[in-house]
Amino acid sequence: VGSEMCIRDRSKAYPETTGYLISTLIDYDDLFPNLKLVEKSVKCADWICSLSLENGALPGGLEGSKKPSIFNTGQMLIGLNSIYSLTKDVKYYNTIHNAVNWLCQNLEQNGSWKKYSYIEGYTPSYYTRVVWPVLASNQYIKNDEINLLMQRALKYYEERINKNLSIRNWGFKKGHRAFTHTIAYTLRGFFESSVILKNDDLLNKTISISEKLLKISAYKGRLAGRYSEKWEGDYNFTCLTGNAQLSVLFTKIYSINNDVRFLNAALFYMEPVLKAQVIKNNFKYGAIAGSSPFHGRYLTLRYPNWATKFFLDAYLILKKHIDKL
Repeated sequence: VGSEMCIRDRSKAYPETTGYLISTLIDYDDLFPNLKLVEKSVKCADWICSLSLENGALPGGLEGSKKPSIFNTGQMLIGLNSIYSLTKDVKYYNTIHNAVNWLCQNLEQNGSWKKYSYIEGYTPSYYTRVVWPVLASNQYIKNDEINLLMQRALKYYEERINKNLSIRNWGFKKGHRAFTHTIAYTLRGFFESSVILKNDDLLNKTISISEKLLKISAYKGRLAGRYSEKWEGDYNFTCLTGNAQLSVLFTKIYSINNDVRFLNAALFYMEPVLKAQVIKNNFKYGAIAGSSPFHGRYLTLRYPNWATKFFLDAYLILKKHIDKL
């Protein structure tokens, strides 16, 4: 199941999360060589390639969908970039190249993506997480025009940063409070893009927004499940996915500026995720729920696979940095 779609029960395969799970499988191969995770990631990538549409787009929705999706195409690029970097197989390059071309062709003059969205007529700020994989792909494609287009896109979303360091339309719906899941999507997109482009100004803005969130959560003693643009938090639940994602981001920030506050926050954000993980020996073993409590507002009464994916990402990057201390 993908992060832009909520399904109550076990469902068909979902290309979006299969795409970005590839990177996690590859990252864990050294820790668990007996699981043959690279071999599994290759099978996932081959399946993603088989879904490529004639125009180069990758689909939204569940397995069998032929509907092009801007966001889902970007998320699948993350995994395809990882598998191409590992194998140098031209079939992955071709799928990457075609998908990037499609995304660039659909970029508006003002730097936004308006077509092929999750909600028609709404361009969310978490599309920064599409800009990032396009820039990462261009490290293989090496087309200067692609970088210029993505810089235009970044400027469009950067202009949405409010004076109070929130970002307009960084939630799933216009005017709605943003789950920490989509807040983290937006900030991670800015962060990774700024690193690739060596854009110190954007990097510093991203760190400033992250520091604002760090201070708010430190004052309250926890992250809210979602925030308004006025930073009004909904503390009735924790968005476990968002906690794990922000833990990843804050650890990455720590790796750049050595500000131990970010490392401490990254560890702190993981506590409710660890407490919520299912450890009973049944079909949910190891799963992370959408929310804590289970009936919370993000993916109510569900166990999204991407919550576990981001938990694994957060654990691994934290382990690497803590082992160095």
